Amino acid sequence: MVPLDDQTLSRAVQLTQEYRLRGYDAVQLATAVVANSALTAAGLPPITFVTADADLITAAHQMGLAAENPQNYP
Repeated sequence: MVPLDDQTLSRAVQLTQEYRLRGYDAVQLATAVVANSALTAAGLPPITFVTADADLITAAHQMGLAAENPQNYP
């Protein structure tokens, strides 16, 4: 679990200005970025961000996350 703090919310707001993201999608991505940073800093493998939203996948890739669309798999 990742706490939703002021820094994560600020990053989410910034993401809505940089990418075509809805508010809660930006919060989801900002939280994933924070979680990914914590995991990789601890020597664990990076996460894969899963979403069916093309704009969110694009933003996740730009943020350095691996991203997958579950609709690509039957």
